[in-house]
Amino acid sequence: MHITRKIFLSALALSLLGIGVSSAADTTTANVSVDSVYYDYLDKLVGMGYVKSLPEGAKPYSRMQMARWVLEAEETAKEKPMPLYLSDQFQALKTYVAPEVKTLQGNPTKDNIRLRDVSVEAAYHHGDAFSYPYGNVAGTWAPFGANRNGHHYGRNGNLSGTMEISGNVAPELAASIKVRGAWDKDQEGSASLEEGYVKTRLGSVAFEAGRQAMVWGQGASGHLLLGNNMKPLTTVQAHLTNPVDVGGFFRFLGKVDVHAFYGFAGKDRLHDAQQIGRRTDFDDAGLIGLRLDVTPSSHFTFGASRISLLGGKGNGLSGSDWKDWMIGTNADSDDKWDDIGGFDFRFRYSNFQVYGEWMGEDQAGGLPYKWAYRAGVYLPKLTSDGSWDLTLETAKTSDVWYTHSYYCGGWTYSGDIMGDDMGNDSRKYYIKVNHYLPGEKTLGLYYLRTDRQRNNWNHMNTTVDEVGLTGQMKLSGNRYLNGTLGYARVEKERTDNHLFAAAALEWKW
Repeated sequence: MHITRKIFLSALALSLLGIGVSSAADTTTANVSVDSVYYDYLDKLVGMGYVKSLPEGAKPYSRMQMARWVLEAEETAKEKPMPLYLSDQFQALKTYVAPEVKTLQGNPTKDNIRLRDVSVEAAYHHGDAFSYPYGNVAGTWAPFGANRNGHHYGRNGNLSGTMEISGNVAPELAASIKVRGAWDKDQEGSASLEEGYVKTRLGSVAFEAGRQAMVWGQGASGHLLLGNNMKPLTTVQAHLTNPVDVGGFFRFLGKVDVHAFYGFAGKDRLHDAQQIGRRTDFDDAGLIGLRLDVTPSSHFTFGASRISLLGGKGNGLSGSDWKDWMIGTNADSDDKWDDIGGFDFRFRYSNFQVYGEWMGEDQAGGLPYKWAYRAGVYLPKLTSDGSWDLTLETAKTSDVWYTHSYYCGGWTYSGDIMGDDMGNDSRKYYIKVNHYLPGEKTLGLYYLRTDRQRNNWNHMNTTVDEVGLTGQMKLSGNRYLNGTLGYARVEKERTDNHLFAAAALEWKW
């Protein structure tokens, strides 16, 4: 995967050294959590043409980045008035990042650290089991359990609550903490630090340390490489405070952004691998992530990523190992790292968007291979005012995906796949239609079919059909009620069908 590495290092050098680069560095602000509803509001504004720039595929975005898009949408709305439902979403987003909007308008305003969000969720999950093993990966999956920061519903009653505190403790020092408490029949009571990090900058480069969920890619139902299917990773990160305009010879790249992180993939990897009958894995294995985003026009954005699971206790890398890692040599059965890398993109036209992910598991000759893909279409205007929209998506992985002969626990962190919960040798089909009403009310209906481990020799192949009705209602002020009502059928080879019903209600402030 040396091509990804060379592109990344070239862009990093341009950005950090300031050669041909023109863009003011953003002041330090906290990030917007990747599961925030404001990402949905931003996507709708982008789809309806009110945000002229096209957001990249690396999340979370900072509050200051969100504020920039708010001002773009406000300027566009002067010539093209927003439909009422969209205006309500826009006003809510503008209120959320009000301090940053004032700062960008020339009135510097500190966003003091404060209680940002409180939510309480009550859910009922009826079924014969609450999770299923993958068989060849040391993790589990569950109906209605994907992309929930590693939290699966237990059987019958579930109760959980989160609280987020974030803001600036100093002009160039932001911090965030999110705590979660939960109870259900299977896992009883638990309390955890969901996210917690500090953030500062040096010039145009932001530095972060701590635990937070990240998403790299363009998927709607998941992400092949890195998403919030598992618990948030603890990492140190470096990235640009805001994408920069590259001039000179590289001006064809348009806006450029780079991200890099280092973290650890869990302390119990060997134990987890042995639980599924595998012999080897390495506790405290490292994770190195590199990503380059380029947006050459307001219609197209492109990302190149590579993440490596490497090292760990008893698996240190020598100088020659690091050389092989750098140039993308694959040592097959005895290599000391596991790579996933490749490309994602989004193309926007006036009434539709096309997006995709194309990733390789490991590499050959410096290039990704053993490919998997995700392809999707987003239609933001099923009706002229955009009050109805539609997303269609499919994804496919090969038989080697998320598995490895050396890291036998697989591409996992704390019992969950770090990418798409569909697992290896699987196919996914996803369709969702949304209807938007004034007052930040939304109704959604989705269907998800996943054919898991389709050619598995030990009869782990499973077909899952999942249907869900989702909704949001603004109660008053900044209080919301969110709900999900769903049904799933799990059909396993040589076993009876398992049926699931799920109902969840969340109060959010």
